[in-house]
Amino acid sequence: MMNIRIDKFQRVIQYFWDPPVKNDEPKSSIWCLGVEYSFKPSELEVKSSDEYDTVNASSTDSVPVLLTAPSSTSADAITQHESDSDSSEAAVEVQKDTSTQIDDDGWPHAFLDDFDAKFWMTYRSAFPPIPLSTTSRNMTLATRIRSLADQEGFTSDTGWGCMIRSGQCVLANAISLLKLGRDWRRGKSPQEEQHILSLFADDPRAPFSLHNFVKYGEASCGVYPGEWFGPSATARCIQALAAQHDEGLQVYITGDGGDVYEDAFRKIAISDDGVFHPTLVLVGIRLGIERVTPVYWEALKSSLMMPQSVGIAG
Repeated sequence: MMNIRIDKFQRVIQYFWDPPVKNDEPKSSIWCLGVEYSFKPSELEVKSSDEYDTVNASSTDSVPVLLTAPSSTSADAITQHESDSDSSEAAVEVQKDTSTQIDDDGWPHAFLDDFDAKFWMTYRSAFPPIPLSTTSRNMTLATRIRSLADQEGFTSDTGWGCMIRSGQCVLANAISLLKLGRDWRRGKSPQEEQHILSLFADDPRAPFSLHNFVKYGEASCGVYPGEWFGPSATARCIQALAAQHDEGLQVYITGDGGDVYEDAFRKIAISDDGVFHPTLVLVGIRLGIERVTPVYWEALKSSLMMPQSVGIAG
C-alpha cells in the first residue's frame, strides 16, 4: 500500500517537473527493437538482424507486436530463413560506430538516433471536431466536463485517446520498417517520411487518423467518442483500417490470448495466388494491472530483442 502511495506522489511531482531520464548503467547493453547498443572503451558495437522470419508466440514468450515480412512469393516462405534482399544475407551484422561518445545523461548517441527515428503520436488538440455521441455512457467525469466546453464535438483526445495513439505508433513504425527499413534515420528519405506521417494526420481524410479509429470503434466495437479504447478494440481498428487502405501490410490479431494459429495466420498473410505479404501480428496479453508483473519481465525483454518486434501498445 505504501508503494502505491509513493508511486502516485511521484506521478504528481512528474506532472509538474519531469527531468531528463538518466542511464544508470551506461556500460550495459541497450536494446531497441532487435538492435543492441553496447558501449565499450574502444568502440560502440551495434548488432542487428535484417532477416524477417515468422515467429510462433506462446504463453511464456509471447511477443506483443511482431512484423513478419519475408520477401518470397511462395507460401513456403513461412518457414524459410532467407531473404531476397542483398542486405539480409547475414543473420547478424556488427557495425562499428567511430563515435564512442555518450551524452550527458549516459545514453549512446547511436541509440538516441535510433530512438528518435521511431514515429510517436500523442495527445493533440485543435483538430476538426469528432461528433459527440448521445448514447455514450462510459466517459470519465473529466472527459464529460471537457465535452461540455464544445458542443460541436471533441477537438482534443486528452484523457481518452491514449490507447488509440499507442496503436497508431505501432502501425506507423511497422509501416516505417516496411517502407524505409530498419536502418532508416531522421533526415533520410524525407518525402517517404512525410507520406507516412500524412497517413496519421488528425483529419477525417487521413486513413489512419484518430477520427477514423473512433468512427470504426463506434460502428463495430461499441466504443463511442470520448470513451477509452481497450487493446482489443484498438487492434480490431488497426486491422480494419489497414485492410481499407493498402500500404502493403496485412494485420493478424490473436484476440485476448497469446496463441498464434498457423492456419488462421496463413489465411491473412498468404493471398489466393500463394504470395506471402508482410504481416503485423498483434498479440493481446494482459501483463499486469498498474504495472508489468515481474514474472513477465524476462519474456518481455526477450521479445523486444527480436528483430521482428515493433514494440508494445498499452
